[in-house]
Amino acid sequence: MIQLIECEGAPRDLGFDQGTQCRAALAAAYRSRSRWQRARLRLWAESEACRRVWLELRRFYPQQAETIEAMARASRVPVAWLIAKLAGNRWITTPADALVLAAASAITDRGALLARALPGDAIVRRSRPESGFRSIEWTQPWRAAPLAGVNEAGLAVACASSAGEVTGSRHAVPAALLAHDCLRRFDELDGAIDWLLVRPGGGKSMLVLADLSGEIAGVRVDGDERVVFRPADGLIVHTGGHARQAEIEKGLREASPLLGSDLGRFFGMPLVVIEPARRKIALLGGRAGAEADRWFEI
Repeated sequence: MIQLIECEGAPRDLGFDQGTQCRAALAAAYRSRSRWQRARLRLWAESEACRRVWLELRRFYPQQAETIEAMARASRVPVAWLIAKLAGNRWITTPADALVLAAASAITDRGALLARALPGDAIVRRSRPESGFRSIEWTQPWRAAPLAGVNEAGLAVACASSAGEVTGSRHAVPAALLAHDCLRRFDELDGAIDWLLVRPGGGKSMLVLADLSGEIAGVRVDGDERVVFRPADGLIVHTGGHARQAEIEKGLREASPLLGSDLGRFFGMPLVVIEPARRKIALLGGRAGAEADRWFEI
């Protein structure tokens, strides 16, 4: 059963709501660390990278920093533990975790379509910030930023991160956090893409976007490098090194039209599915021809 949480208000209120509703999951995950590890976390001794991420988060992403601080207080876990997870890419366990897809309305059955691999601890968050657009999102209990979502204006975003070395970066804080800004600030692709190209952040990520026009775009982040994709064939497939990448891409491009319910046939795993035109997100089981297990709306 997927947990649905409701978060409303200022950044600190959003964090407090999430920390309260996810307290049991966060506390259990924190207690799974050894006493020695927990002691190091309380002293911010996990790593220099962890401290650097926290400093950059407070400087460049102050609203998310406030949200994380409130989340930590409400769930009674150290802020340093939440930051250590963010700094260490510890949510990336297999290449499948980096899978993300975008399809334009020209090749689907009803408007643009985004999809992403589903992490084992995923939750649904209905977010109503005091300023900015409301949204419905997939995230994880310890994350302030969404993994995927759509806002009330019909702008949708999905992001996936990859482990490994980057080509070089001035920043330690992950650029994947910018998915949060896209949903809060923008109602169309161009504004969101411009924001993604200039805001600070590092790591290795792929962010894909769609809006009510039915168009799609992607931004690949590799350290300081940002590359924008606006594919002529209306399809972006990023598998993060999946063994069947070529086969999957071929099948998707040959499907006409590309149906959301058919994605299980290509990937064989649970997926997050987003339909911007309907302002809804869903969980799609890894079965051929399966309908979405449940739709969530703003």
